[in-house]
Order: sequence, then C-alpha cells, then structure tokens
Amino acid sequence: MADLSPKALKTRASLLEAARSELLEQGGGLEVSRVAERAGVSVGLIYRYFNSRAGLLAAVAEDYYDRYQAQVMAADPLPESNDWLRREEQRTHLVVEFVYAEPLAPLLLVSLAREPEVAAMEAQRIAENVRQGADNIRRGQAAGQLSAQLDPELVSAMTLGGMHQALLEALARTPRPAAEHLAQQLWQYVRGVLASQ
Repeated sequence: MADLSPKALKTRASLLEAARSELLEQGGGLEVSRVAERAGVSVGLIYRYFNSRAGLLAAVAEDYYDRYQAQVMAADPLPESNDWLRREEQRTHLVVEFVYAEPLAPLLLVSLAREPEVAAMEAQRIAENVRQGADNIRRGQAAGQLSAQLDPELVSAMTLGGMHQALLEALARTPRPAAEHLAQQLWQYVRGVLASQ
C-alpha cells in the first residue's frame, strides 16, 4: 500500500468500510456487486484494489488484525510501571475490550476464519503474535517475575490459544459474560499458565 497515493488510500479505506458494513448486515455474506453499490463505485474498481472477493475479505481481516496489533499487542497499558505482571493483567483487559467493541470479531474469529485467504492471513498473524508473546515472556523472565524454566514460545502459544478459545465461547453466548468478569477469568488462566513451572 506504500505506493498508493493519498487519494487511492482514501478510496481503498472507503471500500473496506463498505465491505465491513456489508459483512455485518449480511451476517458474514459478501457480494462484490453489493459492496460496489454501497460504496458508489464500479465493481471493476474493487477488483483493481483487491483482485478478487477473497482478496477483499483478506483485506478486511488484515485491517482488523492491524488494529488489534496497535491497540493490544503493541500497546503499553502501564507505561510508567516496571511491574511486568500488572502490565500483562491490563493487557488482558485490553484484549477483551477490543474484541467486545469490535462488531466484526464474531464473524472474523468464527465464520470468516474458514475462508482460505482469511485463514492463511490469520495463521501468519497468529505466528507473529506467538513470537511477540515469547519476546514479552522473556522480558518477564529477565525482570525476575517469571520462572526461567518456562519455554517462551510454548507458553506464548498456550496462552494465546487458550485466550482465543475462551473469547470464541464468550462471543457465542447470549448474553455475553460481563467484560470485567471475562478479563478476570482470562487473567487467572494466564497466571496459571505462567506459574506452571
């Protein structure tokens, strides 16, 4: 996207917004012609930017994960604190706040995850998050707040996988568990994984 002009970036963003709206209105369904109509453009313009329906879906998912990365994974919820555990407890709250506030989360984490292009992109993002989480665990070990016996990659994968499954369960419930309760339950789980060795 770096080679797109400001006008092209604005057009691309409006097409993504139209696709998000269509996905939400149709419960995960996406017809390119309807997205074009919603955006007030030709179908050809969508193919010019995204190549295919699958490319458009992958771009919507990528935008979601870009925002998740910025607001959760790369965020420092306690910039003035050196307390690794308190910071990660707050990050757990950020996870729940983001997923609960994001209307596309139930679709992206469940039904759209079965689309091959979305699944491939999601697998890449999960691998990146596991690496980031492992680096974060190493910082906790260096700070003396986590056992040196923990395998950072395995513990990161266990933590993220368990949280993902718990979030899927919470999103599927009616009514959803209260955000604060869910965050507390998730943090208890994470603390248990971190204290496992």
